[in-house]
Amino acid sequence: MTNGTATLPERGGVGHDAGRAPRSPLGRARVLVVDDENGPRQALRMLLKETYDVLLAEDVPSALEVLELEPIDLVITDIRMPMQSGVDLLRHVKETHPDTEVIILTGYGHLETATQAVEYDAFAYMEKPFDNDSMLRRVEGALSKRSREMERQALEQLALEANRFETLGHVVSGMIHDLGTPLSVIGSQIEMIVRSPETADGRLETMRTQVHHCTEIVRSTMNFLRTQPKHMGEVDLNQAVQASLDMVAPLLRQQRVDVRLDLSEDLARCRGDFVLIRQALLNLVTNACHAMEEQDQPAVIQVRTRQDGAKGYVSVTDTGCGIPREVRDQVFDTFYTTKDSKGTGLGLAVVKYVMRRHGGDVVVDDNPEGRGTRFELVFPLIAGTPEEET
Repeated sequence: MTNGTATLPERGGVGHDAGRAPRSPLGRARVLVVDDENGPRQALRMLLKETYDVLLAEDVPSALEVLELEPIDLVITDIRMPMQSGVDLLRHVKETHPDTEVIILTGYGHLETATQAVEYDAFAYMEKPFDNDSMLRRVEGALSKRSREMERQALEQLALEANRFETLGHVVSGMIHDLGTPLSVIGSQIEMIVRSPETADGRLETMRTQVHHCTEIVRSTMNFLRTQPKHMGEVDLNQAVQASLDMVAPLLRQQRVDVRLDLSEDLARCRGDFVLIRQALLNLVTNACHAMEEQDQPAVIQVRTRQDGAKGYVSVTDTGCGIPREVRDQVFDTFYTTKDSKGTGLGLAVVKYVMRRHGGDVVVDDNPEGRGTRFELVFPLIAGTPEEET
């Protein structure tokens, strides 16, 4: 882009043609410097260009144009500029590119602008004139923070995908187990027809019913296979609970788990991804089953939804062995497991990731009614009672 309001980085002293700049070499970060005065822009470009790709913009509109076209790792922006301020740019960056770090520069230090910078999550707030070494340290710190955040997000995404495959294994295993009974009935009915053809009419109806049952089992599994995380929309938490219990039903039957539901009828909806919320609930119910699989006493899982003000709660409580208090902070770490070789350490890490993505939280505590553990998901709710989706 060479319209005089923003310039793209140069490498080796050779300028690029107008249009979208090529991708940076691996490990070379991109820094966007925004200032309505050419002197400070050029000073920062000279300071940073040996290590980073530096892009320049003279006001907020041209900076926003660059952000739409280019992958930017760090924005360094002046506060006072025509039309829109650096705080306006900071707010926009954090709304549209939340992982991009921002350093605020000002020649007029005021408590109000410093407070706004902190409120909108600026990495640093520096006064002009700045010390070069201090600026370089702040830039390096901001980019290191971004790098760590990107690595964390990549690990979470890998954990989510691996967890979906793990869940798929349970679902397919349950499907195969559930298909055994109707297929056995169909087989025995065929044998009876071969021996006594005159009984075919009545037996064919039984076979038709069992084939329909098989079809429903396969359909339910295929629906799970087809669904992928898509977008944030209005989610009925009660429906998410029912969907997760439907998927884990074979495991519940195999382990003879008594599921007790206490769902709030007037629960407002939350904004979220139905598939991700279902995955989090699947993980909690599956973990609860595993916690009770070797015990002699009856296995009970209670799933409850409730609303308290602007927050919605979904709790999954089991009557298993419980989780020692000293390891409760660790159970949400990726790859941490108390199941030795039987566990992957992904389930609860994914639950934590899903809740963070939805602006919520997950809390673990003892079963308030006795032996076992309670996990509670906390969601911010949409104000009011939304209309039914069409």
